[in-house]
Amino acid sequence: MTETTLGAIVSAAVLADSATTHANTAQVGAKAANLGRLLAAGHRVPAFVVLNADACARIIGPIADSIADLLATLDHTAPESLRTVSAAIRAMVTAQPFPDDLRVELDAEVEAIIARSMGSTAREVQTAPETAGAPLGLSKGSAAPEIPTGVEAVVARNGAAGSARGGGIRLAVRSSVSGEDSATDSFAGQLDTLLNVAPDDVAQAVLDVLASAYSERSLFYRAHRGLDNASIDCAVLVQVLVDSAVSGVVFSCNPQTGDPAEAVVSAALGLGEGVVAGTVECDTFFVDNGSRTITSRVVADKRSRVVPESDSGTTIEQLAAAVATAALTDAQVLELTAVATGLAETFGAPQDVEWAYDAEGTLFLLQARPVTATGARETIFDNVNVAESYPGMSSPLTFSILRAAYEQVFRACHRDFGATETIVERNAASLYPFLVGTAHGRIYYNISNWYRLFLQIPGMEFAIEGWEAALNIENRYQRRAAPKRGMARVRMYLLRLRVIAIVAFGWLRLRRRLRAFFVELAAFTADLDHRLAPETPERERDPHALLEWMERCLHELVPAYSVQIFNDFIAQQMFHIVGLLLEREGLDEAEAITLRNELFCGEEGVDSVDPVRSALTLTATVRDDAALRELFEGPLEPLEVWKALAQTGFTNFRAACLRHIALFGDRTVDELKLETDPLGEHPERLVPMLRNYLRGGQNIDEMAAREKLIRRDAEDTAAALLRGKFTQRMVFRFALARAREHVKQRENMRLGRSRSFGLVKRVFREYGRQMHAMGLLEQPRDIFWLTYEEIAALTRGTAVDTNAARTVATRKRDHEGWRTEDLPSRIITAGIAATTINDPSFDHPVPDVDSGAVLRGIGCAPGRVEAPALVLATPDPDVVIDGQILVASTTDPGWVFLMVAAGGLVSEKGSVLSHTAIIGRELGIPTVVGVAGITRRVSGGDVLILDGKAGTVTIVQEEGP
Repeated sequence: MTETTLGAIVSAAVLADSATTHANTAQVGAKAANLGRLLAAGHRVPAFVVLNADACARIIGPIADSIADLLATLDHTAPESLRTVSAAIRAMVTAQPFPDDLRVELDAEVEAIIARSMGSTAREVQTAPETAGAPLGLSKGSAAPEIPTGVEAVVARNGAAGSARGGGIRLAVRSSVSGEDSATDSFAGQLDTLLNVAPDDVAQAVLDVLASAYSERSLFYRAHRGLDNASIDCAVLVQVLVDSAVSGVVFSCNPQTGDPAEAVVSAALGLGEGVVAGTVECDTFFVDNGSRTITSRVVADKRSRVVPESDSGTTIEQLAAAVATAALTDAQVLELTAVATGLAETFGAPQDVEWAYDAEGTLFLLQARPVTATGARETIFDNVNVAESYPGMSSPLTFSILRAAYEQVFRACHRDFGATETIVERNAASLYPFLVGTAHGRIYYNISNWYRLFLQIPGMEFAIEGWEAALNIENRYQRRAAPKRGMARVRMYLLRLRVIAIVAFGWLRLRRRLRAFFVELAAFTADLDHRLAPETPERERDPHALLEWMERCLHELVPAYSVQIFNDFIAQQMFHIVGLLLEREGLDEAEAITLRNELFCGEEGVDSVDPVRSALTLTATVRDDAALRELFEGPLEPLEVWKALAQTGFTNFRAACLRHIALFGDRTVDELKLETDPLGEHPERLVPMLRNYLRGGQNIDEMAAREKLIRRDAEDTAAALLRGKFTQRMVFRFALARAREHVKQRENMRLGRSRSFGLVKRVFREYGRQMHAMGLLEQPRDIFWLTYEEIAALTRGTAVDTNAARTVATRKRDHEGWRTEDLPSRIITAGIAATTINDPSFDHPVPDVDSGAVLRGIGCAPGRVEAPALVLATPDPDVVIDGQILVASTTDPGWVFLMVAAGGLVSEKGSVLSHTAIIGRELGIPTVVGVAGITRRVSGGDVLILDGKAGTVTIVQEEGP
């Protein structure tokens, strides 16, 4: 048989013999061809055979026309079309009969590779003769690197994560497509790989793999890359599954930067699926290829591994004890990078290599492919903290104003923290304008650029840990180890002293700058009041005048708000230091977090609580007045109640309500979204709030007293820990006092921010009325569907599309389609971000939901309560709340009015310094944040026990269907 006349089943030996040319790649696919090249180069590969493309085409030949007809209807830009076409084709393929002659031939070849594997030692399997028995990267006769002690213990206790678990040799069945694993198109994750397949199930597994060539992701990927969906040359690879003790991926170059001088190794316990899918804890190693030294390592506590199920497939197994030691020895890390760099040199391109070590420390290469998109910048978007202020969907106008505001604020605060003018100018166009992003109407932080903000200030990298902890952000960036000696270490400390000096100087000016912001806010408020007054000439509030006011706001008032960022930074660092000081006194991490939270209870002077105090004062008036109480407890709708307050007998109370609205009308649910109406436009919304408080009997003084008692007890505990330690006690007191002060100012500035956004809302509502009057918009509120830049362009004559109504209609349709989507909290893109965001599978993340009865998060406000759950997907100011436990995906500052009437609060997102946590502590409301998937796990009416100290939510009784 010649290399151009391969049979239906192609053996590894034939591929190794023909690997010097690419003539047969179309028949066996790129993955199998690459394995042949590995064999030809003398590397150890698990035994395999390939069902070639012609044989696979023969299997689906009877339904080829039906597939073509369905593909003709495909619109790859429409998720529903992708789902429908994919499901129909996959169902047809998996139902196809497997030709008898192919089955016989395939079974025989599979039996042959199984017999060869069982009849050979692990070191003799599928290896070129000249290197058989020699571990890769070592000279012949050298000993194989031993697996680390911690990994040995896992293997001894649980077995290796490979074929022996299943009671005999097991197999991996995967696609091998023409163009797959190439330098331009990796197809990574687009087609299915089936692991732990029994020999008798191989034929069905082949059908499943062929069907996956028509999955939603595969169809979209090929169409998006300009590849033909109607012509898929798919072969199928059947390979012996390695008994993996440790497995992972090695890159011959840094895949993020494209730097060929640095190799990167990722490793996890068990099968490599856990590394590729990101489902288990991984160790990461960075290696300098020139000196062959490990320059940096991140070793995780490995609590899980991917292992085969007893029958088929894989599962994530939780280990009895976490493995804190590295999954690889240094020798193994260097062996892997030597293999990868050697392959890169042999094949003429940087390589991405999947590998596995068995329990004896023998290395197998599972596949190799060119690194795709080398140097394409990875960008991480995360909404774990921003979702508190912008939950759910936001309008294009809100996003565009927020983006512009962040640009101005962080340009100013970069200077505050010591960035030189050269650094500021360098980042003016590429960094500051891109600190937030948007995906399908949701707002995200561009976390990658936030790290750049920190790391471009010399000496600031030491503060990243406290910032991450305060925002509850998962760290994906690995910082190099600090230098241990020499001038490099001296320079590190000098830079840190520089930062400390800058922060100290900024702290001394902080009070003055905080006052200056509120003076500036008052001036802008007075100016806008004048412009929008009926007696003011029209020219002072025409579109050009309003646009000039907005630009002045962005360049004068908004940069003044940068003092909040400086205050936040000090709050985050001091809050983190308080926790570290408690741990140094012998508390474990959980105990330190609990005591720290209790120390921050009962803080006086928090302006964010003033709106609640005002509302509770109004409630007390209703409770003490028989006529008012009868009105509020009666059956009238809120609007009718508000109209009734205009009666003579209620004049004083109505005036008090209007004063409340004037002072705090900007503090509403979703208050930072420009499309959210302030309370002044719907004063009747005050009625349900007062009714909830009237029903619940809340008393702000009793709440404050309870919190102060918790605070005193916590202070006594801290004092006992520090008794007899004068220096430590003084340091602790200083850090605690500073942290309390700056956390309080953080909340006070947030109320100022709400009022600032209230001004912007007034500007654009007036703008919308004028654009509607001029015929540009069908409705005044349609302005929220345009961006700030588009509004400015329409006003000044630089718009490339002046049909604003058409733009609005398109965006309304888009948002309506996106509204039902469930987007992930973290999005990672490479290259052009829209490529990932437009991927249809992006709409359907797999929720990380704890299926047990006890759900865990971050305890923020102590207290224990048992009550029914009230699950709110979106806040409803009219909802009836009477002591239930509020369950939400996220909350914003405006939820404070709902929180007061609740028995407790639990949310999927948030951190110990989020607004939710701070107000929960101030009001004495048991609060737990960061409970993943709780809105899916809990239904309204389920009885919960919420423990704000332990950070747990226990499902006591589930409501029936």
